[in-house]
Amino acid sequence: MTALARLAFITAMAAGTAGCADLGGPAYGPAPAGAMPAQGYYQPAPPVYYQAPPTYYAPPAPAYYPPPAAYYPPPPQYRQEPSKPRLSDMQRRALDNCSLLALKDQRECRARVMSTVRR
Repeated sequence: MTALARLAFITAMAAGTAGCADLGGPAYGPAPAGAMPAQGYYQPAPPVYYQAPPTYYAPPAPAYYPPPAAYYPPPPQYRQEPSKPRLSDMQRRALDNCSLLALKDQRECRARVMSTVRR
């Protein structure tokens, strides 16, 4: 074959292959250089189950509270109330009976009863 015939044959083959590809027909032959290989089917990875990390309870932070308030008792009373004398039953009855006397005699009666009281 002559070179011209070879060139015509290669051109016809290229045109025929290109025509088949345009018409949607199958294209046979090696894949072009740099083309990715056909994708195959891969089974999906098994599901991964994550377990929660163990629960960690941190100890509470130390608490610093203010010291309790100091107790200050009330100030002593410098003026004390006059203490009432302790009267026996008989003295109490005699003092109550003084109120039955006339007003001018009541003061003397109370003084006599109170003179018998021990302090």
